[in-house]
Amino acid sequence: MRHVKIVATIGPATCSQENLKQLLHAGINVARFNMSHGTADWHKTTIQRLRRLALVEKTPLAILVDLAGPKIRLGDIPDEETVLQRGRNIILVTNSDPYHQNSGQNASGDSLPVNLLHFPDRMEPGQIVLIDDGNLSLIVEKQEPNRLICKILVGGKVTSHKGVNFPRLPLDITGFTQKDADDLQVAIDVEADYVALSFVRSPKDIHLLQSALADRSALIPLIAKIERPEALTCLDEILDAADGVMVARGDLALEMSPEEVPLLQKQIIAQANRMGKPVITATQMLESMTRNSSPTRAEASDVANAVLDGTDAVMLSAETSMGNFPFEAVQVMDRIIRQAEKEMFRKSQNLLSPKGVVRSTPEAVCEAAVSLATSVDAQAIVVFTESGHTAKLLARHRPTVQIIALTPSPIVTRQLALVWGIVSFVFPQIDDTDERIHAAQDHLKTLGLLHEGRLMVIVTGERLGHAFGTNIIKAHLVV
Repeated sequence: MRHVKIVATIGPATCSQENLKQLLHAGINVARFNMSHGTADWHKTTIQRLRRLALVEKTPLAILVDLAGPKIRLGDIPDEETVLQRGRNIILVTNSDPYHQNSGQNASGDSLPVNLLHFPDRMEPGQIVLIDDGNLSLIVEKQEPNRLICKILVGGKVTSHKGVNFPRLPLDITGFTQKDADDLQVAIDVEADYVALSFVRSPKDIHLLQSALADRSALIPLIAKIERPEALTCLDEILDAADGVMVARGDLALEMSPEEVPLLQKQIIAQANRMGKPVITATQMLESMTRNSSPTRAEASDVANAVLDGTDAVMLSAETSMGNFPFEAVQVMDRIIRQAEKEMFRKSQNLLSPKGVVRSTPEAVCEAAVSLATSVDAQAIVVFTESGHTAKLLARHRPTVQIIALTPSPIVTRQLALVWGIVSFVFPQIDDTDERIHAAQDHLKTLGLLHEGRLMVIVTGERLGHAFGTNIIKAHLVV
């Protein structure tokens, strides 16, 4: 099996029933819905369609609803597009600018509206402003109340609602907007398996979203998107508060610098691995496949390096949402992952806990189970789990054998579709331990996942229904 999971963003190129079915056949594990685009009704309809298909195909599939967050964007530009000419001046105006509020545009065409009440307090002459993912850049020459007078360093065409970045400047804006609150209700209505929060700066942003969920009597695992410099200063605290993280390399590269991102990616993945939290590596992994049927060599290396870094999942954005070759992109990513994993396992990489560290019983059991599975050349580790916690503890150690998670919860089954190395199935709760193991053996033999005469390692507990009750490892001969 493939251990690293594939997250595919659903969009106009893939939202039809036939195209969604092709994505499932191509091998996606998580479907991402970007709330920055599309209507609530579109997202609900498409998610329901995909859920039905996944049930028919008997494919555990997680739904990830990605909240837009406080993205700074240009306002409405009256013409379809404006051309910024290098060397000329342009004025950026905020929502607080009286002239902008009254007219909505500049009659002479020499200003652009920005959806901010005020510009960052530390904005000074010489500060760089990036527009449209850095395709256009300006340098601040003068700051006036509610406006910035800038010189165009890199020009080009610009249209309404393009993103605006102020690299390395802290932003005094809420991390959870009214739009996010509305979109969160969509996630609750469709019973999303994960919600991602954009532009997380501190654990407070996560706590704010958790409170919003609690107020609506909902419980959904939260993914913190790491794309702000402030988040890097409290990464441990964010990881502790969130259920997983995403290395959102696009805005991270704009807010920091491109040369810093590769090492930051490795650091974030390593820290998430140590804390046993799922981590997604995202942005432009196979970007050229939005236009071409094959990736560049650099993109193939990028995906492979993320796998070798230890990521749980890699993500496709424009490639599957609006690209010309969405299914080919998934298939290419699948092949790259499998090839990289061969090398990773050849070197017997693992992330076992440091010696001398005191661990809980389930942690120690899972570490011993991974070691036992390697020693006896087991064909799989089979774990019985109700919350998914024990399965995630096993995945943390990156075993070379397959982890098969059996859970009575369809929700947990879908959530585990994001986590490295786990294939999960809905399985009834059986109180008697021996009966439970033999029933699981027969079920997995029927599915073709276990074969007679080979060992499997069992991870379970004596008493089901007790949190953190995992205390049994068994090397079981399949008969």
